Amino acid sequence: MEQSLTPSFDTWTSMFLLVSSLGFFLSIILSINKNGRVNNLPIILLISGFSLILIQYVFFWTKYESLYPYVYFFDSSWYLAFGPLLYSYILRFYRKSFEIKWVHFVPAIISFLLNGYFLIMSNGFQNLDEYRSDILFSIFWSLRSPWLAALSLIIYVVIIKDFIALHKSNTISQYEALRKNWSHLLLNLFSVFILSYISYYILVKFPFFNLGWDYTISFSMTISIYAIGYMVYREPSIFNGELLSNLFLKERTGNGELTEKTKDEFYTKLLSYITQNKPYLNNNLRLVQLADRLGFSTHTLSKLINEKAKKNFNQFINEYRLEEAQKMLLEDAESSIKTIYFDVGFNNKATFNTAFKNKYNCTPSEYKKKHVIVQDK
Repeated sequence: MEQSLTPSFDTWTSMFLLVSSLGFFLSIILSINKNGRVNNLPIILLISGFSLILIQYVFFWTKYESLYPYVYFFDSSWYLAFGPLLYSYILRFYRKSFEIKWVHFVPAIISFLLNGYFLIMSNGFQNLDEYRSDILFSIFWSLRSPWLAALSLIIYVVIIKDFIALHKSNTISQYEALRKNWSHLLLNLFSVFILSYISYYILVKFPFFNLGWDYTISFSMTISIYAIGYMVYREPSIFNGELLSNLFLKERTGNGELTEKTKDEFYTKLLSYITQNKPYLNNNLRLVQLADRLGFSTHTLSKLINEKAKKNFNQFINEYRLEEAQKMLLEDAESSIKTIYFDVGFNNKATFNTAFKNKYNCTPSEYKKKHVIVQDK
């Protein structure tokens, strides 16, 4: 395909530039939840890194790369980081206190540093020939190899699959089954990304390869990475049985619909368990976890809450959290609002304030101030 030498945007490059901005927006959305921000940090970095790579591709396609040689987003370095980032996320999802060792990121860190060094020293990679005899250059050039990045990506797919298999339980719960299926979906999406990446460096050697193929491959990589981000964003809904539940967890078969008497008995058991054990104090409580503890299917528990409490799972659990918060506001005048909302199970102040105001017609701070004054009098 004949390409113009004059830097310019077309429909496709403009679209990819817009898509890259959507990646940054998705990263911001994943960062909003303060508690989730820590758990989601590897995925936030993965999406942000790929969005930067996409911008670099746009500069290459539009020929603006030659006009702005210093505008470089370290694509080869990010590809070395993607495998460890996904591995770090999935490990933390299985064991929240566990973090992978920093050595996993050494190749990516060295690549970032050397890319930055030679970007500056070679005037935006324009005078690289002057440094070819340098030992650092040999390391730098080796780390820029797409095949090294491909090997790294494949290795981490294998490592993650082994990690998931290692945590297989003989008596698997609904939560463990859902977690396994969801983790496999993330891994499959990542595998599509890897295949697309490798296919570029194979197909580019054939005469039929043109810019259209390049766009198609990049689009496939984009869909895969952003789909991972979307699934991470919707993780609470998935584990609460509100999104694609049939895709991740087979419903337990029963003997038909529950009778009203059985529903009453099950609901009484639910209320008793919540009152005695206070599972709502767990900031990461999910419907599937509560169902496992009660011995119900997720479908049964969700339906029970909807019919008996006339609420969805989050609304039902938040009612208990708000009642607990009210007690703490009255009994512990020294505790901060931040301490209270987190201790009762909320993950961020905005959600807590909104829910509290809807129930008590004032903010937690106003409620605390009003009742402390009344008690002092």
